Amino acid sequence: MKRKISTLITSTVILFSLLMPTVLAEEHINVTGTWAWSASDISVRQAGDNLHISAIEHDTFTGTFVGSGVGHFKMTWHPNGFYAGSGKTVFTGSVNGHSGSCVIMWVGNTKNDLGYWGFKWVIISGTGGLANLHGSGYCWGPGPSGVTMTGKIHFDPS
Repeated sequence: MKRKISTLITSTVILFSLLMPTVLAEEHINVTGTWAWSASDISVRQAGDNLHISAIEHDTFTGTFVGSGVGHFKMTWHPNGFYAGSGKTVFTGSVNGHSGSCVIMWVGNTKNDLGYWGFKWVIISGTGGLANLHGSGYCWGPGPSGVTMTGKIHFDPS
């Protein structure tokens, strides 16, 4: 009886594995390049010793991401020289041969070195040829003039 149950379970597992649809593997692509930005419509508000800054962000991407972006960011400057910030930009251009737009959210800080930024980024949505784009990574470098952009992206199968 035990052998019949074991055979039935094994046969069922094999049958279901044969009937399950094949899952396509997603190819991960290494991100390389730069992300530079400038700011406009800058607003500064003081709260105690801290300064709260918000602005419109104008981005230029080169490398795996080729194009431009426009977004909004907020930062807090602490009197010890530490900046912390977050933002969201709408990128328009091409990524690995696919054209469209995607929304990239970022969060980061200067770690007490005003000339050196480090931040994490993640793609939260996309349209056109970037509708199935997903990924995240890290940027670091001297700030607005251009930071090194790295990470991993993939396109879900259509």
